Amino acid sequence: MKNSTTNSIKWLSIAILFFATLSVVFIYFQMINQLWLGPEQQRVVWNPDKQAWQVFIIAGRFIGVTLLYVLCVIFLVRTNRSLKNGVIFPKSNIALIRWTALVTVLVTFVRSNYDDVLRGGTNSVLDSNTLFVPLVVLLFAGLYKMAYLTAKDSSLAI
Repeated sequence: MKNSTTNSIKWLSIAILFFATLSVVFIYFQMINQLWLGPEQQRVVWNPDKQAWQVFIIAGRFIGVTLLYVLCVIFLVRTNRSLKNGVIFPKSNIALIRWTALVTVLVTFVRSNYDDVLRGGTNSVLDSNTLFVPLVVLLFAGLYKMAYLTAKDSSLAI
């Protein structure tokens, strides 16, 4: 692989990590603001009957966002490290993308219920994104696996 392509992918990875870090910091700040620091009108309204559900959704958002960020970092590090060795698609990223699909189920479910939980609502929602988004991520995992197998076969042919 050309050095310019490797450098382009490296700089693209740095840009992705920069914007992902900004997004995670924004979400963390927003959650801290909604829990403790923000104006009274913007804070969580605790419902004594649904407090465990509210804690689950809020903790699920924190854990899900953190896991997605960590999986993104691992993916980019593995990809850049393998490019130095001349491998375009590392096999270990296939399982990582599948784990990302699993975490995406949690994140989309939490996201669909988060606004209601902030207002102390009692309704829980299971919308189509909770199933659709993880299926799209699994589709990308399958495409990535096909690209890995194709790259492996072409390197054996040479």
